[in-house]
Amino acid sequence: MTLEHVTVIIPAHNRPDRLRRLLAYYSRTNMRILVPDSSDLPFADLAEYPNIVYRHQPKQHFLLKIKEILPLINTPYVLYCADDDFTIPEAIAHMTDFLDNHPDYCSAQGHYLTFTPQKKKVVFYPRYIRYFDKQVTADTPRERLLQEKDMYASLLYAVIRADAFKKMYEKCFDDKGKLRFQNLFLAEEYFNHAALILGKYITLPYFYSAREFIEGSATSTTTPVYIVKSAPEYKEEYEGFLYSLAELLKEQEDQSFSGTRIQPSQQATESPSSAPLAQYPKELQQSDPSGHTDPTFSAGDELSFIRSISTMPKETSTITRKRKIKEFFRRNKYLFWLNRLADKRYNQKGLNIVKGMPSYPCSFNTPEKEEILRMISMKA
Repeated sequence: MTLEHVTVIIPAHNRPDRLRRLLAYYSRTNMRILVPDSSDLPFADLAEYPNIVYRHQPKQHFLLKIKEILPLINTPYVLYCADDDFTIPEAIAHMTDFLDNHPDYCSAQGHYLTFTPQKKKVVFYPRYIRYFDKQVTADTPRERLLQEKDMYASLLYAVIRADAFKKMYEKCFDDKGKLRFQNLFLAEEYFNHAALILGKYITLPYFYSAREFIEGSATSTTTPVYIVKSAPEYKEEYEGFLYSLAELLKEQEDQSFSGTRIQPSQQATESPSSAPLAQYPKELQQSDPSGHTDPTFSAGDELSFIRSISTMPKETSTITRKRKIKEFFRRNKYLFWLNRLADKRYNQKGLNIVKGMPSYPCSFNTPEKEEILRMISMKA
C-alpha cells in the first residue's frame, strides 16, 4: 500500500502526548504529514519525526494555521486528522482509489467509532450511525446543497481533492487577507457546504476513523452555531461566512461559461471577520424579485440561496430539540449527569444497530483496531 499521493494535516494544539501518539501511528506510512501547531510550546520530540513538515504557530486561529500551510500541499489528496484521532491508512487508500475512478466526486469517507480509554480497557461506540450510508450525488452544486438536508455527519475529516481544498479555504479571506469568520462550528459547516459545491460525496463501508472522546475540548467552549446565526453581535461574522460560500458557488457555476472570478469590493477594516452585507458585490446581494423563498430560484441570487441553505434544518426537529436540551444540561453542573445517562442509552442503541457490520468493529477486533489499541496503550 502506497499513500505518497496523500497529505494528512494534523492541526495540533496543546496535546503533545496525543500528537506523539498519532505521529508514531503514521510512521509506518509514506503519507506526507503537515503539522500546524498552535500550542503554547513547540513540540519537544520533533527530532524523532524528521519526515514531517512542522510549523509552530502559537495561539494562532485554526483557519489562519491552515492558510499558512496551503502552499505546502503538493499531493492530489488531503485530509484532516485531529491529534486525538486515528484515521486508518488502509481506509484512506480505499477512499483515494474510489476518487481516482470517479472524477465527479470531490470527497469520500467511511465509518467512524468513538473511543474512551478507561482504567482497564478502551470502550468503542459507533459514531454518525444515522447516516452511515449517506451519499450526495446530484450533478449541480445547488442540488447537492439541497441534498445535504438532514445530514448531520460532518465532511470535515473526509479525504478530499487537494485543489478543491485549497480553493475553498482561499474564500475564507477577503482581498486584504483578513479572515471573514472565526467560529469553529461555522468553519466546519463552511467545509461541508464548500465540499458539496465543488463535487459529489460518498460514504464507503470501511472502518475509517476512531475518534477519542475528550471532555472539555475546544468545541465545548465554542459559541453554538445557532447563536452565531441569530445574535446581532455575530451579524458581520455570519454574513462573512455566507458571502464566502456565495462567492465560491458563483465561481463554480460561472466556470463553464466565462471562467471569471468575482472581485470582492472593499471590505470593512474595523472587524477581523467580514464587511457588512451592503458592501458585498451587487451580484451577490440580489434576492428573488417575486418575493418567494424557493431555495432553487436562480438569477444571480447566490447569496440568498446560500442563506436559505444555511437556515435549512440539517436534522429533524426532534434531534434539534434533544441537542438543545443536552446543551442546557451540559452547562448546568447539577444536571450534567443526565447527559451521561442519555449518552449511555444512545451508545447502546448504536451498538445494537451496527451489530455484525465489519466496518464498525466495536465489540470485536480487526488488525486496524488492534493497531489503534497498541498506540493508545503507549506511554506518553
